[in-house]
Amino acid sequence: MYHLFLEFDSLEPGVKSVEDLKYVIRDDKHTAFVMSAVVARFIKDALIMNHTIISLKNCRFAFDGGAEFVEFDDKGQATLFTETPDWFVTPGEFARSQWLVNHELHDLMTPQFIATFLEMFSDVKKRREHCNVLFDLQLEDNRKRGKADAKPANKPRGSTKQKIFDLGSFELFSQFFTRLKKSVDANQFPTVQVLTDIAEVSKVPASLKSAVRTWFKAISSEMPPNTKRVGAGNAELFCAPIRAQIQQIEAYGVERYYKKLSKAIADGGDRYIADFTFKL
Repeated sequence: MYHLFLEFDSLEPGVKSVEDLKYVIRDDKHTAFVMSAVVARFIKDALIMNHTIISLKNCRFAFDGGAEFVEFDDKGQATLFTETPDWFVTPGEFARSQWLVNHELHDLMTPQFIATFLEMFSDVKKRREHCNVLFDLQLEDNRKRGKADAKPANKPRGSTKQKIFDLGSFELFSQFFTRLKKSVDANQFPTVQVLTDIAEVSKVPASLKSAVRTWFKAISSEMPPNTKRVGAGNAELFCAPIRAQIQQIEAYGVERYYKKLSKAIADGGDRYIADFTFKL
């Protein structure tokens, strides 16, 4: 028995969120789904923190259309593949088999299939993408030629301020919390590098970086110290109030605290990390 998850941007995902993932893997039956980019990013970030994840035992993941692969055995130990494993299926093969079953399209008569398909994909672009995969229309060459002839458009500049984010995993939050406590107990500045256990900030995945900054802001009401703040010194003064907050969280219950924080982040929508506050 195993659970197979495939990241295909050309197919509507059946597992769109981390909550969907948790729901699927709690069952012992064999399953196979297309996963969203959000779920794929969650798994990749989790692997940075730990290569043994018990909750993902007997799960197989193919990322970026089959560019990367990882398999978790029955003890949750991850194996990364350098070559395509025999359990991988192409988007076309999957679309014409299990994908139809997952979306309850496999046993429909032709007129009903067409009506349901049109209802599922009211967006013409999405409809074209799915037809391309289902019926092997090979539209990519035409699309590439069209892009080559088109002139690049001017893109409006967006804000560089980061928005609040949560990875939806108590396991990852617990690892962050342990590193934070160890850091402030030693009167060491809890930088992003310390909190993620990754030496170079540039190598920290964006989603993990955003989550760590959001969690830290919720606990300390501050952003993680940058190079300028570390250079100013006096780590003892910086760590003292955070140490007090950690003690309050431990008294309250770390997992209980995270559940409330996770809900607050979800309710916060598109708020910026710098503007985010959280109190028990």
